[in-house]
Amino acid sequence: MNADHFVKVFDVLDSGFKSWSFPAFGLIFVGIGLLLFFLPKIIEATGLPNLKFPSRCQTVFRYVFLGFAILWAVLAFLQTYSAYLRHEALARTNECRIIEGPVENFTPMPSTGHAMETFSVAGVKFSYSDYVVTDGFNNTASHGGPIRSDSYVRVCYDPSDHVILRLEIRNFHGEQQDHAKSPRDFSPSDVRQPGGKKFEPWYGNLFVIVLLLDWLARLALFVPYLRTFFRLKILPLRECPVPDSVESGKRTKLRNSLIYREASAPVIWLRPRGLNFVNIQLMVAALKLSPDGKRIAEAEIRFSSGFPLGMALFMAWFCWTVYITFASPMPAGVTAVLFLVFLVVSAIGLHTIRSRMETLIKDAVSELEQM
Repeated sequence: MNADHFVKVFDVLDSGFKSWSFPAFGLIFVGIGLLLFFLPKIIEATGLPNLKFPSRCQTVFRYVFLGFAILWAVLAFLQTYSAYLRHEALARTNECRIIEGPVENFTPMPSTGHAMETFSVAGVKFSYSDYVVTDGFNNTASHGGPIRSDSYVRVCYDPSDHVILRLEIRNFHGEQQDHAKSPRDFSPSDVRQPGGKKFEPWYGNLFVIVLLLDWLARLALFVPYLRTFFRLKILPLRECPVPDSVESGKRTKLRNSLIYREASAPVIWLRPRGLNFVNIQLMVAALKLSPDGKRIAEAEIRFSSGFPLGMALFMAWFCWTVYITFASPMPAGVTAVLFLVFLVVSAIGLHTIRSRMETLIKDAVSELEQM
C-alpha cells in the first residue's frame, strides 16, 4: 500500500445535520405542553367524573410551560443548524484549516463517558465525545472510533472551535463503519464495558417498577399498603351518618371517588375516581368512623409511602446518567439550584394536590349525606 494512502473516515458533507436529535428532543416537551394546555377542555368534553379545580397559578403554569418548551426547541434548532451550515460551508469550499501529522498525547474517553477524548496534531489540540451535541466528528475509541495513539491523520477543522469537519487516516486498517452517524446524546444505556456488557446500575429501571406498583396499589385500594401512607393532615368533619349501602368489605362508587369500608377497623378508605385519579395523585383519605361505626367523625389525608422511595431511586439514576453523559461534572452551584427548584416545585405541587384532596373529601361526604 502506498505510504501516502489516506482513508477518509468522516466528512461533515456526508454526515449531514446529525445534531437534529437535540432540538427534536424538545418536541417531546412541546407535546406535553400542548396536552397540558388543552387538557381541561378534553376533560370537560369527555363527561367523565371529574371535579373542577380552577386555579390562576395552574393556568399561568400551562402557558409558561408551553411557551418555554417551544422557545427551547426553536433556539436549540437555530443554534445547532446554524453551526452545521457554517461547518458545511467551510468543508465544501475547502476553507477549513488542514493539518497533517502523527497523533500525539492521545487520551481516550472512558467507556462510561464523563471525560472528553483528546489528541493533538502538530500542537493543535482536538477534543470530542459521543455525548456532546455536534455535527463534527465525535466517535471515541471506546465506542468504536477510529483514532488510536499510533494513527497518522489529516484533519480539516474549523479554526474557531477546533471541530473536526473531515478526518482522514493514513493506511487505516480498522473496520470500515459509519463514523458520521448521529450521536447517542440520549442513550446512556448504550454504554458498554469492555467485552460488550452493558454498564448501568442495578436500579436503572427499579424506580419505574416501584412507582407502577404504588399506582396499582392505590388504584386497587390495597389496604395493607395504604396503612403505611404518611399522614399529612387531619380534616375535621361534621358528623355524617354512614349509609346502609356502604357495606363492610365492599367497594362503593361515588360520582368522583371510590370508597372501601374495612371489615376489621372503623375506617373507610377513599381514593379519587375517573380523571380525578390523574388530577389528585399519590394521595388517599382515611375516613375515621365513630366507635359504633355509624358516623364519619374525621378524615385523614395520607400521602404515598412508596413515592419517596421511587423518587430516591430516580434521583440516583438521574445523577448516574448525568455523570456518564456529560464530559465534565455538573457545577455544584448548578446542582444546588436544580435541587432547590425541585424542592420548591414539589412543595407547591404537594400543597395543590392536598387542597384538591380536601375538596374531594367534602364532595364525597356531601354525597354520602344524600344517600
